[in-house]
Amino acid sequence: MNYWIQLKTVMLWEYHRFFKIKNELIGIVIMLVFFVIGFFGSSYAFKASQDKSPIFVANDVDGELIELLSENFDVTISDYQEQETFIAELPERKSGLLLTQEGATFEVHSWRNSGRIKELQRYLDEYRSRQAMQEIDLPRESLQYVLKPANVNEVYYFTAGSRERRIMAIFFSGMMVMAVFISFAYQFTAITGEKQLRITEQIVSAIRPQVWMDGKILGITLTGFSSILIYTIISILGGIIYFQITGSPLSSVLAYLHVPSILLFLSFTVVGVLLWNSVLAAIASIITDPNNSVKSSLMILPSLFVGASFLLLLNPDNHVAVFLSWFPLFSASAMPMRFVVTDVAWWEILGSFILLALAFYYIRKLAARIFHVSILINGNEPTWKDVFRMLKESK
Repeated sequence: MNYWIQLKTVMLWEYHRFFKIKNELIGIVIMLVFFVIGFFGSSYAFKASQDKSPIFVANDVDGELIELLSENFDVTISDYQEQETFIAELPERKSGLLLTQEGATFEVHSWRNSGRIKELQRYLDEYRSRQAMQEIDLPRESLQYVLKPANVNEVYYFTAGSRERRIMAIFFSGMMVMAVFISFAYQFTAITGEKQLRITEQIVSAIRPQVWMDGKILGITLTGFSSILIYTIISILGGIIYFQITGSPLSSVLAYLHVPSILLFLSFTVVGVLLWNSVLAAIASIITDPNNSVKSSLMILPSLFVGASFLLLLNPDNHVAVFLSWFPLFSASAMPMRFVVTDVAWWEILGSFILLALAFYYIRKLAARIFHVSILINGNEPTWKDVFRMLKESK
């Protein structure tokens, strides 16, 4: 049996071992239930936030201010007795606002600070500005003329990618993190679990470690992308339903479907996931007991490297950004980020992708060698020093 037939056998075995369409559908149903609850809950909360908030205003407050507040508040004029009653009942009621005025000073009574207080502050500031303009006899037109911004003609020699392409780059970066984290859970089961059951030695006696490791990496990667694909399809259907409900034109979706960008993002994402699964497979090969191993914390590395790539959105042309877009552990997400926010030469994209693919090729070979030597170590979990020593001896 040649390499490719063995690879296909191991890959499909790992894929069918972990990917169960029934479990995926159950997960989708649970997700949809929470989505519906969250949608209606947020809709209710948003509707409630749009209602006018009730506010009690002392009867000696200026009528101009009361008229101004009526735009966004349900104003109730209250006398002194009603104000005293409001303050006395506030600790029990825990809601409502009371505004009083003494000269140029306002006093707001509320159970706690909230967004409505800030909104009220804006109206009070506007009222104070109007009063000040009247005191110095300054027409509103004159103030607007003074505050008018300078006329500036902006000339740019490079236009960054559209907002939609930035969103797509972030989407694919998030998809890569999700696929890696899904794969990470299976890596422990597929590699560490087999080592604990002591069946790895029997398997390796019948098949080369490189084929076994390559099959695991590809099979688990395929499992991760299958799960992501299902959730992506559900998200697209949900988006279509959203556009139908809100009456938004479906043509707005086409702005996201820039085929060259999607092909670029997808290529870097797929190879990036393969690279990180190779790294995680190498780490999992060393771990004997995932419950006690300190090496388990290394599994969060992908999210840290992908997160660092978002810094490119701030300054994509400095030396650090260029380095990140070439270094394989960063480039899977960093190069697409640079592509949408600055001018990147075609040879940079091609060179970065080739370097990423080469890194995957050699790291998968390293992972297989680590896997091979780690199964020969009995007793305590091997340290990195032990593994590298045995790697040198195995050459």
